[in-house]
Amino acid sequence: MYELWHLGFAYVIGTAAGIGIFRTWIQERIITATIDTLIRDEYVRSFEDEDGVTHLYKWHELDDIIRELKNQQQKLWEDESEEDDTP
Repeated sequence: MYELWHLGFAYVIGTAAGIGIFRTWIQERIITATIDTLIRDEYVRSFEDEDGVTHLYKWHELDDIIRELKNQQQKLWEDESEEDDTP
């Protein structure tokens, strides 16, 4: 019975040490796998800039970006039409 107690104690200590040592690595793999799955299933969109940095955005954010760009374009067209009042 005494040896069984040592075996259980060694298991608990070994598991705790393994989690403590590899915690960051495990979290990084889980996060990377989750983000890759979201991108593959098209819940999240991504693009890389010139520096190779990957940027993530949601679908509804893309709609907001497009809407804002259209508003800015409309304002530019209105400004140009106001300035061009030549007879």
